[in-house]
Amino acid sequence: MVARDFEGKRVLVTGGTRGIGLATVKAFRAAGARVAVNGRTAESVAKALAELGPGPEPVAAPGDVSTVAGCRSLVDAALAGLGGLDILVNSAGVFREVTVEDSDEAFWDQVIDINLKGCFFVTRAALPALRDSGGNVVNIASESGLQGSPRCTVYCASKGGVVLMTRAMALELAPQVRVNAICPGPVDTDMLWGGAPSGQASQAYFAGLQSYAPMKRIGRAEEMAAAVLYLAHPDAGFITGAALSLDGGSTAGR
Repeated sequence: MVARDFEGKRVLVTGGTRGIGLATVKAFRAAGARVAVNGRTAESVAKALAELGPGPEPVAAPGDVSTVAGCRSLVDAALAGLGGLDILVNSAGVFREVTVEDSDEAFWDQVIDINLKGCFFVTRAALPALRDSGGNVVNIASESGLQGSPRCTVYCASKGGVVLMTRAMALELAPQVRVNAICPGPVDTDMLWGGAPSGQASQAYFAGLQSYAPMKRIGRAEEMAAAVLYLAHPDAGFITGAALSLDGGSTAGR
């Protein structure tokens, strides 16, 4: 990964206790940033912070992104600990392959509330601080926000919303605040493996994912984090409203 200097920058990463979010926390800290780490519970955040190792002192910002109150609470905790905010990374998310017939109201609400509503209301709560700093937002969307996937209708709806929300916010908030998104394909995280359809053997699921993209492998969380750092850096200062595909070529065409 190209070294990028974030010395003294203040960063909030939602969903920062696992997967892409945790890799992003580690990458920002390695680049000198102070990072507020969000997870749903104080316990999950404390566990993640204890395992981070040496680096700038992290800030605990627990809170449930599926509620507006939770979004406000976690942003308040981040601002109190960091003294302001330069970069927001909306990484909190949930994924599970479920057919249309098996997707009930509870599943719809869970996916939309965490993936889409949380992304919006965390950004809304952080916006005054981001305006003050001339900061930027990086949303973690998905290749499923760019194209449809079977058994992922609800997930696609949530991530498609994140992509267009990113573009609309970028237009509304420019030039003070930049807003971009990355759109990962399958990435080797516990969320991916936990989202396998019920009844499907893990080996068959893994083999299918490996062969899906033209690059014939799945992505690594560290690769996603590197793209987040690029979009958040002044080197990307003329980029806003972008939805960057990191999918091994799966959305390039068939």
